[in-house]
Amino acid sequence: MSFQELQSILGAIEPHYHSPERQQLRRILEHWTDLIGADLAAQAQPIAIQRNILEVATSSPVWTQTLVFKRPSILKQIRDRFAIDLSDIRFSTVQWRTPQSQPVIEGDLWQNHPSQLPAASQVTTQLPLFNDSRTAFERWSALIQRRSQHLPLCPNCKSPTPPGELERWTVCSLCAARNA
Repeated sequence: MSFQELQSILGAIEPHYHSPERQQLRRILEHWTDLIGADLAAQAQPIAIQRNILEVATSSPVWTQTLVFKRPSILKQIRDRFAIDLSDIRFSTVQWRTPQSQPVIEGDLWQNHPSQLPAASQVTTQLPLFNDSRTAFERWSALIQRRSQHLPLCPNCKSPTPPGELERWTVCSLCAARNA
């Protein structure tokens, strides 16, 4: 790709970046906390203006309902304060993003999961590929039995259970789900 092609792409994007809707949204975002209050602003965030409709992401359906009741007063404040002619405000939980200081890494979630086995009981044997499904199953079954032979048993079904599940639910996760 040449610089001329890149420049033409950027030239096509730039008018959208400086569109009136984007500037209006920026102004609303700057004063959002003043408009609706700190408590509500923590639970709702404007995300776009499309066809004169302000789209606001909310953290839960309860906050969506609360803001729906406040819609007329919020709309009036925006019209009066910024001279933005919005026809409506739509609240939805669909695009809500929880603010996080650090991204959650999938491995971090698994480390605290109750089904996580202690490091000593984890066997990291790689299974070879088999053409015969019966042989593959028998090999897999033997590996699972070796991994679970030192685990405590579930009081209900007597199957080997990770200690974290017993601490959390007093039974294995399958029995806990069945009893829920």
